[in-house]
Amino acid sequence: MWFQGFQKHSNGREQGKRSIYDLNQVVRFGTVRPGYPQDLSARRVIDFAYLPHDEVLILASMDGQYPCWVSRTGVHDIETNTAVANEALFGDFSTFTSLFPKLNPLMQDRYRRRFTLSGTDIRTPFDYGFSSEPGQIKYWGQHMARGISSHYLSIKEVCRYRELDGQYLGFLRSYLGMLESRTGDAVADYEGKRALIELVTGEDYLFVSDDEAIRSTYVKMRHEIGELYNAYMTIVR
Repeated sequence: MWFQGFQKHSNGREQGKRSIYDLNQVVRFGTVRPGYPQDLSARRVIDFAYLPHDEVLILASMDGQYPCWVSRTGVHDIETNTAVANEALFGDFSTFTSLFPKLNPLMQDRYRRRFTLSGTDIRTPFDYGFSSEPGQIKYWGQHMARGISSHYLSIKEVCRYRELDGQYLGFLRSYLGMLESRTGDAVADYEGKRALIELVTGEDYLFVSDDEAIRSTYVKMRHEIGELYNAYMTIVR
């Protein structure tokens, strides 16, 4: 049984004539039977990824492998996302899907973060905590919805500074050229670019840039990093 301080609000699940359950798209991705028990009462994770057109994809699962909740909503629809978050955090589920082959591509090349819920502890990607006091747990869904919205605005603002006059695009293209260069030694190629890789991966907010050239160049950079890493691991593993 999840936290005693949380009370489900059945009337709040109705958004106009549309039940909040209708937003769960798990069945559309094909139901599966997980190969191991899904103990959602012990632990669950909630992943979210920002999509184009100010939307957010929210997934709930025990460990990130078999989602039981998949929804796509407006980033700033606080009321709906609060209801979604409450279901993702505290709902009971018996139907699961797999990340592959259909769902994982929707999560790739996205700015994505994760909440982790274990016991009475929730780990949040935002810079503020969620109180585990019994009287505060019922607000977690609202905190999550508001956090997803406000965090989106903050990284969009960072993007605007990067987009200014198109000057940063030149840096990104130079970085891309460095990542694309190869010596024939996969280990040296990867290890010699560690600092650049760390710099580039720390700028994943560029996935939500309104500048198509910046966004597409950044996607190419991340793909090159994946290629470098895979070639490196083929040698060292």
